[in-house]
Amino acid sequence: MKLVIRTVSPLRLKRLIGPLRRLGILGHQVQAQGIGIAERIIEQAQRYRHDCPRKQWEEEEAALVELAESFPVGEGRVELLVQCLPIPAGLPLPFLALLNGWVIKESSEWAVESFSPHAMLWLAQMGAVPMPTLHGRFQSIEHGEDLAVLAWEEGSDQLGIPILREQKDHTEEHIDEGMLLMQVNLDDSSPEWLAYVMEQCLRAGANDVHFLPVTMKKSRPGTLLQVMCYQSAAEALKTILFSETSTFGIRSFPVACHRLARRFVTVETQWGEVVVKLGYHRGHRVQVAPEYADCAKLAAAAHIPLKQVYQEAVQLASWKSHVNFL
Repeated sequence: MKLVIRTVSPLRLKRLIGPLRRLGILGHQVQAQGIGIAERIIEQAQRYRHDCPRKQWEEEEAALVELAESFPVGEGRVELLVQCLPIPAGLPLPFLALLNGWVIKESSEWAVESFSPHAMLWLAQMGAVPMPTLHGRFQSIEHGEDLAVLAWEEGSDQLGIPILREQKDHTEEHIDEGMLLMQVNLDDSSPEWLAYVMEQCLRAGANDVHFLPVTMKKSRPGTLLQVMCYQSAAEALKTILFSETSTFGIRSFPVACHRLARRFVTVETQWGEVVVKLGYHRGHRVQVAPEYADCAKLAAAAHIPLKQVYQEAVQLASWKSHVNFL
């Protein structure tokens, strides 16, 4: 089952209990695994305790225990999606780490004390993912205080891939619309200089740098240098391109990057360990890519072809990893 949480004020677990109970999500049988989840979250939340009112802290802790003990996990788990989360302006600095990866809306309308670390930690523990816009068919909707929980109709269209901006966490599949593609045409740069420019751009935060051969005015051979980056890194990279190349202008275009969900496994080949990156599209494994550096090191040490290590690592990772993870 898929659920979408939509709230118009900072999320509180206490307000979530009622709608989930009315939707029939919360079971009556205590799950041992859930008790362990509650204990972990309570321990993680301790660092934020002095910034939260005592009464709210106790209410959230009690709600957390109830959710953890009766919310489906493991077999038959519920997939959670969360729309834009309202947060109070001026949150204490330690709280900011809890916002990583979420789509948020900051406002001075809410007091800092209304923020619930328990809620953010619980969402992360449950594997919830952001959902910027609603689309599709819903089976039922339950309202609570300042929030609604929407149950996705079984058998309806897929919820789709989350559309985010500058999402640096690639553990979940997403489309990042916060990207920029910059281009410069060069006809008087040596390959050594271009290699140096690439290193500088990657060090400054570029996601991708590459060169393409082009024919310029008067049929002069040249090079098209392309840099893809987060829009927040654009100014730093423009400075590098103007300083380290001969260009008098930079073209730039907003682009979207569809990234697969990534998982990593370590396999033990007959020559040693290799880390393998796995790519998933809509929960199905579609890519298996051993790390080149690991394979090259083992191949050189064993005096064997690189592809031999690579092929064995692919085979072992395919056996070890699940084809699907949803």
